[in-house]
Amino acid sequence: MAYDRYVAIYNPLLYSVSMSPRVYVPLIIASYVGGVLNAAIHTAATFSLSFCASNEIRHVFCDTPPLLALSCSDTHINQLLRFYFVGFIEIFTILIVLISYGFILSAILRMRSAEGRRKVFSTCGSHLTGVSIFHGTILFSYMRPSSSHASEHDMIVSIFFSIVIPMLNPIIYSLRNKDVKEAIKKLLREITS
Repeated sequence: MAYDRYVAIYNPLLYSVSMSPRVYVPLIIASYVGGVLNAAIHTAATFSLSFCASNEIRHVFCDTPPLLALSCSDTHINQLLRFYFVGFIEIFTILIVLISYGFILSAILRMRSAEGRRKVFSTCGSHLTGVSIFHGTILFSYMRPSSSHASEHDMIVSIFFSIVIPMLNPIIYSLRNKDVKEAIKKLLREITS
């Protein structure tokens, strides 16, 4: 999405040429292959564990950290795999976002129109807010040592990145729309009167 924003802002007249299927299909395939490979490695590593205590996962969904907490075998390899894979994926993703936004900032600073700069900052600010919250919660959830995991905190964080952030995205992006802003103002006036 950061690359898409960069192309749309840096060279908007050539957007359809720059974001052709030749460009976006490999990006989509790489995302899916990376996700499936990551999941397959963690699933295979989890199948090698022994579970001899409770079979009740105190979490919102079946995830690696709560499963590791239930295991009675050594989970050191699983924790290292999680740390390195999540670390690599997060560093790679965040670098792509930062590089794209560096180019976007460069393009914004060259714009002559103040209205154009305002629109771009509004669009990119919304995206960057959503991405920052999402990646912050991912890093918090998966990059901590297992000894510092508290199931209640992990449940709240997992609800946040799996439910709250996807629900917030349409709200964040729709607040840029004038009609939506006017409808919200009208609703707030009716509620307060």
